[in-house]
Amino acid sequence: MEPEQIIKRLEVLSTNRSNWESLWQDCGDYGMPQNNQITAKKAEGERSNDLFDTTAEDSNIQLAAAQYSYLFPTDSRAFVLKVDDNKLSKVDEVKNWLEEMTRIIHLKLVQSNFRQAFFGFLKSLGCYGTACMYIEKGKKKPLNFVNYHMSEIFIDLNSEGDVDTVYRPYEYTARQAVQEFGEDALKGTPVLEAAESVGNQNKKFEFIHAVYPRTDFDDSKDDSVNMPWVSHYVLKVGKVTISESGYEEMPYMVDFFDKDARETYGRSPMMKKLPDIKMVNRMQKTRIKGWEKATDPPIVVPDDGSIWPLATQPGGVLFKRAGSDDPTWFEFKGNMRDMEEAIKSIQGSIRTGFFLDMFDPLIDRKNMTATETIARIDQTMRFLTPMIGRRQSGFSNPMITRVIGILSRSNRENEQLPEQPGELVDAEYSIEYLGKLALVLKTLESEGLAKLLANWAPLGEVDSSFMDNLDTDEAFRDDARNSGVPASWLKTIDKRDEDRAKKAQQLLSQQMAEQLPDLTKSVKNVSQAPEEGSLVKEMLNDAA
Repeated sequence: MEPEQIIKRLEVLSTNRSNWESLWQDCGDYGMPQNNQITAKKAEGERSNDLFDTTAEDSNIQLAAAQYSYLFPTDSRAFVLKVDDNKLSKVDEVKNWLEEMTRIIHLKLVQSNFRQAFFGFLKSLGCYGTACMYIEKGKKKPLNFVNYHMSEIFIDLNSEGDVDTVYRPYEYTARQAVQEFGEDALKGTPVLEAAESVGNQNKKFEFIHAVYPRTDFDDSKDDSVNMPWVSHYVLKVGKVTISESGYEEMPYMVDFFDKDARETYGRSPMMKKLPDIKMVNRMQKTRIKGWEKATDPPIVVPDDGSIWPLATQPGGVLFKRAGSDDPTWFEFKGNMRDMEEAIKSIQGSIRTGFFLDMFDPLIDRKNMTATETIARIDQTMRFLTPMIGRRQSGFSNPMITRVIGILSRSNRENEQLPEQPGELVDAEYSIEYLGKLALVLKTLESEGLAKLLANWAPLGEVDSSFMDNLDTDEAFRDDARNSGVPASWLKTIDKRDEDRAKKAQQLLSQQMAEQLPDLTKSVKNVSQAPEEGSLVKEMLNDAA
């Protein structure tokens, strides 16, 4: 695309997004007041003076923290790589490679700025309903994650409803632009002229980064202009292409908290509860006025009986004319208790709208039996599955794929990844999540097995043949996986079978050795030697 087309396309995307911006501004004012510059711009560090209740902001932060802990727990692995081919999944080399790849990816995520970027990403989802994270190869570290504000992102969807186009307008000073693109790319532009002037180095210029699918490319060629995704940088002044290259994977991870099929951008809990949020903010303001009237009420004085100004500060002396009435305090008769109850009720409704009760299912339950506790957690997990599942498919899957791609290409330079087994060259791999929700759901399988065995245990004392229906080896390995046991702690199936064969052989040899004295004695009592090939002869030979 030509620079003029990029600029024109951005104008169209901006027009399509305009109806959302006033709604986003309202959501940001109450849910992310420190980062709410959509239509209203303010200076860095400037505070909002119209916020009286922080329930929405607190709830959004708690929702983001809860989702984070369920998706990427800090005390365990969040996922493992696995192959879809059942036969390949049992090959030792394949299992070891997948285990090592999983370990390295987690290590690189922890070493990068992923955690802080992902938390900001989740807060944006809860507030604006849409969030965008950019993933690139870091300059000092293997990976770099950038969480972009919604005011900077313009998107479009393909025929399948997936985000395949991202436009990001932004500003660079002349000095920053030279550092990013180099002097050769900026030659002949006013940016370079400004950068060469000491007084104009901080002059700002507008750029556009456009990423969209490449329709015509040769995937057999390994160069930037033959990659599936176009990366196009345009300088708006003069409509100049600064850089055009490509990506192997979509670098912008765009996800929606919830989304209507007829809309381009997502919906959020903040949007749903915005009427309650505005109401409770107004009620808090009124309550503050009530407190002030109750604790520092107006003074009622005769029209001409007092001497002004009145000294109402502690220890002040009030003067009045002789014979005039004494000043009195205005009696406040507002019902503060009812106001308090109303505010708490609406605040509770807001927290429920952010699903906080789902992430803590036992918050309002006491003296529950173990069975009741398990049943309630089970029910809650089912409610959370769509939410967490959407994060996994909408963000985690493409993010992990992008990370693997970056590390694989970096591997050519510094050998960060293990060599891939030949069996996996054309194999498809998938991602199995081990976050809190995934483990809880898998734990239900283990609990089901335990319940099944407990129900049939009494019958087992009479007839245990029902156990023949259960593949105990498979059940044990699945239970170990459900409990989060690393695959490296379990023996391979071949190793297990080999050890079992050795134990069986040792047991047989031991039994034969125990029976040997009696057999030898019986042989001595007969007049002829044991026949060749008989069991007795073989045992005697082994003993010799």
